[in-house]
Amino acid sequence: MRRSFSVLLACAAAFTGVRCSPPAADGELVLLVVVDTLRRDALGCYGGPADASPHIDALANEGVRFDQAIATSGWTLPSVASLLTGTLPVVHKARGQKTRLTPISPDVPTAAELLTEADFATGAVVNAAFLSPLLGIDRGFERFDHRHAFNREIRRADETVRDALALIDERPATRRFLLVHLFDPHLDYDPPGWGEALSRRRCLELGAAGLDTVRERYAGEVRAVDSAVGELVEGLRERGLWERTTLVLCADHGEEFWEHGGFEHGHSLYDELIHVPLIVRPRPPAPIASRPIASPVSLIDVMPTLFEWEGVEAPDTFLGRSLTGLIAGETASTAASPPIFSQGRLYGSDLLSWRTERYHYLFDRGALAQGANSLFDWRADPGEQNDLSQSHPELVSELHGELARFFGDLQHRSRLLTVPDVRDMSPSRVREWTESLDSLGYTDDGNGR
Repeated sequence: MRRSFSVLLACAAAFTGVRCSPPAADGELVLLVVVDTLRRDALGCYGGPADASPHIDALANEGVRFDQAIATSGWTLPSVASLLTGTLPVVHKARGQKTRLTPISPDVPTAAELLTEADFATGAVVNAAFLSPLLGIDRGFERFDHRHAFNREIRRADETVRDALALIDERPATRRFLLVHLFDPHLDYDPPGWGEALSRRRCLELGAAGLDTVRERYAGEVRAVDSAVGELVEGLRERGLWERTTLVLCADHGEEFWEHGGFEHGHSLYDELIHVPLIVRPRPPAPIASRPIASPVSLIDVMPTLFEWEGVEAPDTFLGRSLTGLIAGETASTAASPPIFSQGRLYGSDLLSWRTERYHYLFDRGALAQGANSLFDWRADPGEQNDLSQSHPELVSELHGELARFFGDLQHRSRLLTVPDVRDMSPSRVREWTESLDSLGYTDDGNGR
């Protein structure tokens, strides 16, 4: 990795007994931290154990916490692609089944592309196969430090944070956009120092009867991520960047712990999967509300918000809305909180989710499902245990009509866009592609090589 002469001089001081501190970095930073598989209830600020996440809780206290943030899907690729494009999965095309996946459509611009054009220095430090350059997640990033991982072999949060800070140190910049993806809460559950990992197979063997054991290991992973987030913030403080940083922290999706009979994620769009943490800490002196924000929002609202703050023109492809007014303390009206749409399963037929101010309607598009649907009053029944679809047929019909019209409009829009070729993202095929790219010198190991 290249470092400036001033950095080398600062680090040389370590050999004389003087603490090596990074030099102050110029400019402003927009930082998007995505924590894979992070449930809301695993964080203290969202009602979890008080000692579960002190560093993330501190961000919520310094910024704003959205209590009703909804992801666009229940698994990584479509959800993160929506974050980076400001649009929905049926439009950006990055979705699929099992290991057969499609990249982001070349007709849909990414935030990194647009910010690079606006003279931002753009970088990303990400993990996991579903955020591979093979799927277009790297588009627009000047530096894209990606580590392939499935379940067992990962770059842990502390190392990811160190690599992210090193990326910042590479060169000064007037304005930066940095994506940091922390993978630890994803299976396998193996917090540092906890001994043998809990694999997916072992969790399924334990089943709901072993829920306490599974949740304890998962909580250990979350604490490791929280510690790394603390290191990230401290690193920005040392570099003189914290007061010039706008930070967004969110999850791509949650995790199922048998609330509806299932485990892990990618199988459903119930609350435990799409209702995610979203914390926004604007760069001072931006005005912020002094309370949690209860208005329902979508993760496709993140980029319109950041673009407005940064004075960058939003493209026509953005389907989200800016949240700057809500963050500043404006009172939301019903008209300002439209229903929120989510879509897709990694396993099983296509599932659509329509979440209104009170109800959550789910519709399975699969041929074998024959129009199967479910309906929950999420305000009265936040755990979504009481299906109202049989007792409220008129309401089901009304919500289905709304969903059908909205989805039809999305499909019309999407027909005008290129559908990329399917990629086989099975571990053996990914290894073949990666080795081929390595041999041609096209991949980045995170050290500038």
